Amino acid sequence: MPQGGRGQMRSVKRQSISEEFQLHCCDPVPCVPLGGARVKVFYAGACYTDPQVVRSGQRRPRMPGVQDTSLFPGFEVSGVIDEICPSVAAAQPGFELSVGDRVIVYPTCEEQTEDGYSEYLVVKDVGQLVKIPDSLAMDIAAMLPCGGLMAYSAVERIRPFVAERLKQFQNDIVNVLIVGAGGLSLWVLKLAEYYLGDSSHRVRIIVADSNIDKLHLAKEEGCFDVVECKDELHEEYIAMRMKNVCKGGVDVAIDFVSSARTVTRTLNVLKENGLIIVGGNSKSEVPINLHSLAIKSQSVLGVHRGTRDQLEQLVHLVANDNIKPPKFRTFPVDQANLVFQKLSQSKLFGRAVFRVFGDAEDSVFFRNDDENNSSDQFRASSFDLENGYCSSPDCLFRRRSLLDTQISRGSVVVGSTVDAPVFTL
Repeated sequence: MPQGGRGQMRSVKRQSISEEFQLHCCDPVPCVPLGGARVKVFYAGACYTDPQVVRSGQRRPRMPGVQDTSLFPGFEVSGVIDEICPSVAAAQPGFELSVGDRVIVYPTCEEQTEDGYSEYLVVKDVGQLVKIPDSLAMDIAAMLPCGGLMAYSAVERIRPFVAERLKQFQNDIVNVLIVGAGGLSLWVLKLAEYYLGDSSHRVRIIVADSNIDKLHLAKEEGCFDVVECKDELHEEYIAMRMKNVCKGGVDVAIDFVSSARTVTRTLNVLKENGLIIVGGNSKSEVPINLHSLAIKSQSVLGVHRGTRDQLEQLVHLVANDNIKPPKFRTFPVDQANLVFQKLSQSKLFGRAVFRVFGDAEDSVFFRNDDENNSSDQFRASSFDLENGYCSSPDCLFRRRSLLDTQISRGSVVVGSTVDAPVFTL
């Protein structure tokens, strides 16, 4: 789309989370709003939005992928600036962004991408745009504005608490429980790996989830131990297992799901003076015994999305390789229906990122199992969309045709195709 023109663009949309995405080939390219800019989108993280939940007639999303944080609300976009309103330069002397800059969008509201994924996105305020350095791949950058930022905000909340705990009890272990083994939790593990540093031997991070395969992935990403919490298991048994793993109880917990069951379960294993960070992903109303909370001097803090300054800090840390992203896979956006189906069923592990109709070359199809790789060398992850399995870290590929390679556990079967509902582009 030439700068300054309107023209048409492609998009993949759905009105609610209960519907399938539909391809639209003739949507008008949006005009640049006064004081804003238009971004050509290259990558977008797989998230749902609150309007999609509301239009489905549900008070809250009911799917396993929400319960393990594989799916969460928000939007994540990376791309290049296509056009900036001429009034910006006059109104903001010293404005540093220009057409062609690589950027991500700070998510001040979900209305911008409430329906799906489009070639072009407009922002009403250029202050939402965060420039990304050349050292940061755009598919990785796309995961930062929502999932990465929410996890970063949660970790920033618990850092003073953990530091005080380590100082106060110098010979004790601090137990941190993460509820859910999806994308948000994997980000927390990566952030904790960086921030704990020399104190890592005194902080044990435990991940709880109902999906054993995702717990294996969390173990690979560096957590101390895992707890399987299947719905059919008795709550007393789960609590006993958690207390056994945590050697008496949990000091601090991060619960992005925040359902009645997960919060109640966490409170049952939380130590005196313990802290719970809740994200409210499930949008549940949770009854809490305030008398018990007061007697035990426990605290509950909410976290939603971080600030723009925190997003800039996160961009700097990831670009400089201080923090490595969790494992993820990149898919063409015409695979959106199948990807969301697998995410909602907790059958796709790690994060999912869409390539949005662009010609950008994927820098990462990523399963970085080779510890000898340099920080900027990411190995491709062969995968099977039907089962969510990953293997063969040495299989590098960058072309969409290789999405038709089907992978079984431990071996590669070449030539078979994934039975995926795709659009004809």
